[in-house]
Amino acid sequence: MKKPQRLFFAALLLSTTLGASTVLPVRLDAEACRKLVEAGEILSMMDLMARVEKQFGGQLLDSVLLQTDTVYIYELEVAGLDGVVRMLHINARSGELVEF
Repeated sequence: MKKPQRLFFAALLLSTTLGASTVLPVRLDAEACRKLVEAGEILSMMDLMARVEKQFGGQLLDSVLLQTDTVYIYELEVAGLDGVVRMLHINARSGELVEF
């Protein structure tokens, strides 16, 4: 499945799973991410990478910050120590894994 299609389906699942609203999440750019970190709204990528490495091991390949009307979610593509690439969804405020 191509990346845009994966993002669409992940956004659709995110909106229905979290019960946030019928609005699909919006992808935020690096500047918006920086402002949210400075305001203390979300975890920095450094904090997030340390948590992901400690909890899951492996290497971060790609990351996207998504916003619904109520939640910020980091969508992470992580190559595990076993060689398997996984897509993780992490609450950007708490650092907790969001299960689908």
